[in-house]
Amino acid sequence: MHISELETPAVAIDVDILERNLATMAAYVQEHGFGLRPHTKTHKIEAIARMQLRHGSMGLTVAKSEEAVVMAHAGCTDILVAYPVYGPAKWERLAHLARDRRITVAVDSLLPAEGLAGEAVRAGSTIGLLVEFDVGMHRCGVPNAEAALALAQQITRLPGVEMRGLMYYPGHIWDRPEAQAPALAHVEAQLAAVLDALRRAGISAPIVSGGSTPTARNSHLVQGTTEIRPGTYVFNDRNTLGVGACAPEDIAVRVLATVVSASVPGRAIIDSGSKTLTTDRWISGNDQGFGSIDGYPDVAVVGLSEEHGHLDVSRSANTPRAGERVAVVPNHVCPCINLHDRVYFHSQGEVLGSWEVDARGRIR
Repeated sequence: MHISELETPAVAIDVDILERNLATMAAYVQEHGFGLRPHTKTHKIEAIARMQLRHGSMGLTVAKSEEAVVMAHAGCTDILVAYPVYGPAKWERLAHLARDRRITVAVDSLLPAEGLAGEAVRAGSTIGLLVEFDVGMHRCGVPNAEAALALAQQITRLPGVEMRGLMYYPGHIWDRPEAQAPALAHVEAQLAAVLDALRRAGISAPIVSGGSTPTARNSHLVQGTTEIRPGTYVFNDRNTLGVGACAPEDIAVRVLATVVSASVPGRAIIDSGSKTLTTDRWISGNDQGFGSIDGYPDVAVVGLSEEHGHLDVSRSANTPRAGERVAVVPNHVCPCINLHDRVYFHSQGEVLGSWEVDARGRIR
């Protein structure tokens, strides 16, 4: 079957581009001597996780405890939960996984550390903890070296857990790669202050986990980093392209859609709305629209209702017609994939099979 024969809407993944993206990132970390622990929130697919491990990833990153269960089922034995985990059921789930796997969790307060410690003791396991500190995203993380040291010292006194290091996320950096050095130098200075505080207190931090897809191949500019956690790089998307972190030929994913209506002048409708495409904005561009359409540079996806994608065709001399199939590059591929039960992978347009999105909806 050719991808043009797939019933729409459908997510189509070019497996040749996917493999090349995996190989490129693996080569980068090998060149610079640190580990790759990709974030599986982008794909949520066991088969792709196994591909990443075959390409030399030291382990995997997840956001939620249920995702950790899925990736353990995929065969990963070294998993980082890069998210503040709250709740007895979640702590128990991770403590049981830690019986025969290396489980590490990022924390930025004592409460989840104590909860994980208690469940680890009950399960007879050990959970590693990373102190997350904020380098500019202002989402999670302790604010400074003093707070990081205080939390690290509290962790060292808890049973059932061990202090394994630090985690940071430079997700606020959306400069083009060639212009990222000043922002990353500021991250490095903050990291150095935290590491110095820990060192003077006699606390070891063998793991320093950082990275994002936009900054991934500049991670060597942040001295002290031991591993990086890019996620979107496996597929790339409109935002990755807009920031200059990939080329058009590096985008492995398209949402295939059909134009179902072109009756309203200046407007066309595709069968892919907010239940198919993400509503995330084009933050690396002009913050407008919900995706781009291959072959129609002047056609904009200007709105999404539940099942309708609204195209503005008023500025295009060449407009898609009713019944025509189009290929949409989503702004942000991670939530887009999570909207689908199954995706299709192909080579040069020939469908090779499909993958279930194994961790779809695993949000606990």
